[in-house]
Amino acid sequence: NTNMASFGPQHTRAVMRLYRQSLQHTRSWMIDNAMFREEAVQLRKRFEVNKNVKSFQQARDLLLAGQNEFTIECHPDKYKPCGALDGTKWERNVRPPAETIQMTAEEEAIYNDKGSWT
Repeated sequence: NTNMASFGPQHTRAVMRLYRQSLQHTRSWMIDNAMFREEAVQLRKRFEVNKNVKSFQQARDLLLAGQNEFTIECHPDKYKPCGALDGTKWERNVRPPAETIQMTAEEEAIYNDKGSWT
């Protein structure tokens, strides 16, 4: 981590932002917690491998390559906590239009046969 500080705070923040965004989008692809954890560990290893890069040019190139990969691989519908505004439960179960709820006479006869329950 001391090597990253020598590249300046902007580079450090960019790497941390890329890691955080990648982790959040990994959660969007992996619903199961065990699978997510495995992917999160692999993601962390990918960042740790390049932690001790000494050349700023190489570090910048790695960051740009990571940002490009993130742009390509990011989830199109990022997971949001279900209770949050626009979260996963937000208007996902929209009530169907009233005209689709109305039963036809034939369906009424099939489903409303309470008279034959005795």
